[in-house]
Amino acid sequence: MLKPLPSLRSRSEKTAARIEDAPLWRISLEVSRQCNFSCVYCYSRAGLEVEPVMDVSDVRSVISQAFGLGARLVSFVWGGEPLVWPGLFDPEKSPLLFAQSLGCYNYLYTNCSCIGPAEARRLADLQVSVIGKCNSLQPGIQDRLVGVPGAHVAIRRGLDALLDAHLAAPGVSRLGVETVISPLNYEEMPDLWRFFRSHHLIPEVEIPTQHGRAPEHADLLFFPMPEAREKYRVLFEELARIDHEEFGFEPWDPRPPFPAGTCSLIDRDRNCYITHSGSVQPCAGVEKSFGQLAVGPHRVDGQTLEEIISSPDFQKLRSLREVISEPCRSCERIGDCYGCRGAAFHSCGDLYGPDPFCWHHPS
Repeated sequence: MLKPLPSLRSRSEKTAARIEDAPLWRISLEVSRQCNFSCVYCYSRAGLEVEPVMDVSDVRSVISQAFGLGARLVSFVWGGEPLVWPGLFDPEKSPLLFAQSLGCYNYLYTNCSCIGPAEARRLADLQVSVIGKCNSLQPGIQDRLVGVPGAHVAIRRGLDALLDAHLAAPGVSRLGVETVISPLNYEEMPDLWRFFRSHHLIPEVEIPTQHGRAPEHADLLFFPMPEAREKYRVLFEELARIDHEEFGFEPWDPRPPFPAGTCSLIDRDRNCYITHSGSVQPCAGVEKSFGQLAVGPHRVDGQTLEEIISSPDFQKLRSLREVISEPCRSCERIGDCYGCRGAAFHSCGDLYGPDPFCWHHPS
């Protein structure tokens, strides 16, 4: 009998019940863009020199507003590295602990480099789901993509610590791993995928989008068009074959932007993305602000989260599948797919445009 695809855990017995008619079910939240890496694909241009904009009270205000609007999942994409930020486990400062005190479940994105056995045990005890980083098992490729010599050692040490803390499990795991597809790791991707599956890691393998630092490193990240579409098609189909034939999972339909998954953040997941400065976007890939929260330097002239997500422009996103451009609107896959809105936005300036990497509609 074929097995269903494993998934990342998104709820626990400590999570407040989801409110079905609420305007928000989750938020993706940046806290600080300070980071010890300089990833060539980083959408936020994170680095150690980037000063935080929101203070602890600002972050708590954002989380409280989101919870009041129905959000029961806070995905701490963070914007940088959470363990570089002082206070991740401090009850007086931690946005993670504050969100949990309200009844929210949390995802936490980390590059793993600052995680040892003690940090891994803390995260295991907190019942969060962790999404680490692994772009390659080859040291030279890993270091080049994250921009720091020797980073591969720290990343693998942190990932092993999380595995030793039993965050990964068959079926529903609390440990995922984020990977970008590039010309550097393209040939390695099938074996990397096998590594993820054999260790019960939930893969978040992504086609990079052209924003942040990525355009400055196009030779490391992008294939020329239209070769790119064919490259991604061949790879996705091979990963689907591996899942079905080697791991016994139910078949999945290869299409961008993620292997073994699709994006539904903007409409069906009722998510909004909040940057480290309080700007509200549809997702990390669409650098289009729909409003500025009253945090940091905008405490006086900013808006509430409710005002922003209630605006006609933002509400249009909730009907994305009805307003998306052709050929996507007529595609038979539109019921559970709309490609990558970030790829569309950065290729033609229209977040409702077609995904340029979709091989099902190459025109």
